[in-house]
Amino acid sequence: MSGKIIAWLAVLFVAIPSLCQTPMNRTAAHSATSVRRPNVLLITIDTLRADHVGCYGAKNVATPTLDALARDGIVFDRAISQVPLTWPSHAAILTGTYPFQNGVRDFTGHPLSPQFRTIAEAFKQAGYATGAVISSFVLDRSWGLARGFDYYDDAFSATAFQQRDLALVDRKAQESVDHALRWLEKTAKRPFFL
Repeated sequence: MSGKIIAWLAVLFVAIPSLCQTPMNRTAAHSATSVRRPNVLLITIDTLRADHVGCYGAKNVATPTLDALARDGIVFDRAISQVPLTWPSHAAILTGTYPFQNGVRDFTGHPLSPQFRTIAEAFKQAGYATGAVISSFVLDRSWGLARGFDYYDDAFSATAFQQRDLALVDRKAQESVDHALRWLEKTAKRPFFL
């Protein structure tokens, strides 16, 4: 396992009753309306080395929440970032395209072109509630990743901009989690992509 993993990605599927069923093996009695679609939670953590996370074998650091997600979710032993920068990596993750295809290679280019469909747009079209809570200003909606999200929480306090370089404006995990939980309380009746 590489000690230089730039981004760690965890995908947790919650309530997966029929995720593995194909349309061919569903019966008429088991129609799309009677099957609860899975909720999908995508968590990206920027600039985290795998050897600093318990589920990857770290002994000298405590990461109980990540370890619990790993026990109940899916853990990738080999994850390779398409580009070692936050914004272009997220463009690749959310569109399934390479930087040379989508044109997002660094922070000097244009926002993501509307020609590239995001996973949020796909989930929204499928009837999901879609939400995102952004913890770093470098993923601000001006870069085009908010497309398809019903809720895109990328607001930061004005004082944060006065005290830091734009690339360093962020918020603590607990604040982001609180924002996400408030949004989830409002969408409890629909399947969600967060």
